[in-house]
Amino acid sequence: MLVSIEKVFFNLKLSLFILLLCAAFLGVQLINITNYSDRLSALKSQHTLIESIITQDLSDSKMATILVNDDIAKLSLAVKLSTKDALLDSFLLFTQEETEVSDTLHTSASAFQEAALFWLESTPLGRATIQHRMMIARDAYLTDIAHTIDFQIQRINQSIEMAKYTSMILVFLGLLIYLLYRFRLNQIYRDIKKACSVDTDGTKAEALTQEINFIFKRLARKAPIANTSQSLLHPQSGLNNEKGMLTMYNAKKATKSSNSLFTALFEIDQHITLSKSLSKDDMGTLYKKIGEIISMYEQPMDVVAHLDNNNFVFFMSRNSKDLALSDAEKIVHSVHDSAFNTAKGPIKVTLSGGFLLKAPVSTLESSILDAHKIMEKAKESGGNRVAQLREKADQFQ
Repeated sequence: MLVSIEKVFFNLKLSLFILLLCAAFLGVQLINITNYSDRLSALKSQHTLIESIITQDLSDSKMATILVNDDIAKLSLAVKLSTKDALLDSFLLFTQEETEVSDTLHTSASAFQEAALFWLESTPLGRATIQHRMMIARDAYLTDIAHTIDFQIQRINQSIEMAKYTSMILVFLGLLIYLLYRFRLNQIYRDIKKACSVDTDGTKAEALTQEINFIFKRLARKAPIANTSQSLLHPQSGLNNEKGMLTMYNAKKATKSSNSLFTALFEIDQHITLSKSLSKDDMGTLYKKIGEIISMYEQPMDVVAHLDNNNFVFFMSRNSKDLALSDAEKIVHSVHDSAFNTAKGPIKVTLSGGFLLKAPVSTLESSILDAHKIMEKAKESGGNRVAQLREKADQFQ
């Protein structure tokens, strides 16, 4: 079953969104654990403040009043911080118990603070009795703090457990998405590579995705030259022959174009050896595949032809020399990277090319002859390259 590229990318975006949600949920859980840790710190600080209050020296009443009132204010703030709502409280268990623990802590904290204020304002004669009451309130308060600390530790353990499972799910989903879409994206990349070249592995291109398969079918249905007589086509490659080249060129020349016309002539470097070792059918397959590669770069105003000497000529209408030369070089590289099926198995071939700007006054034949001279320089340099004339000098490069 063919895969839809559109569906793959939609599912990939959806999967990444789900992964992002899981990561955000994990982040919230970590923030929640931090909040619980802050609660514990606030509860522990209450021990210090209680100790500071009950050990206060009341001999200097003014200083004692300032210090005790300051500790009581800090104690009130610490109680609020130790019962402050966290983000995920509603997702955890014991919500009712938490409310009861919080209320009890507030009650015992208020009772201790009132007892401390009475002790602070008491006279020396009745201070011992009031201090005793304060110590009873302190013991009850410390008991509630200890209970609240146990409860917060339980909350932290719960949150850590939830964060652990969320992390495991996140890692599992991330690995699953990576493996699945690594495979899917590799399929898409292979299809795109097949669409951009011809028989790179020596086999017939078979698409695994719907969109690329549709492109292959359209290319397969597309005749080399629509409504063209067989007398204008080369029998082996299906491209224009020399007569068809002239006919097509004259037909397209009538269309106005501001682009320059460039001539690129290609020849198989191993042509003599291959023509002796391969059958006519194999050579026909070779010509056809090379013609398909060249046609991949053909634009509406271009003309591609297979000449009688088995050279391939490509007249390119481009708005700059660099664009035309780049296409010519891409053709040479594509042929070099491709494999071609024969009865003896897949083989590799290379092309040499000659490239020049066609002068408006020159004929196609003279332009091809000039390109052939340049191409010979490419072959003398080892082949598998495109040679061109240097600008401002009648020299090759």
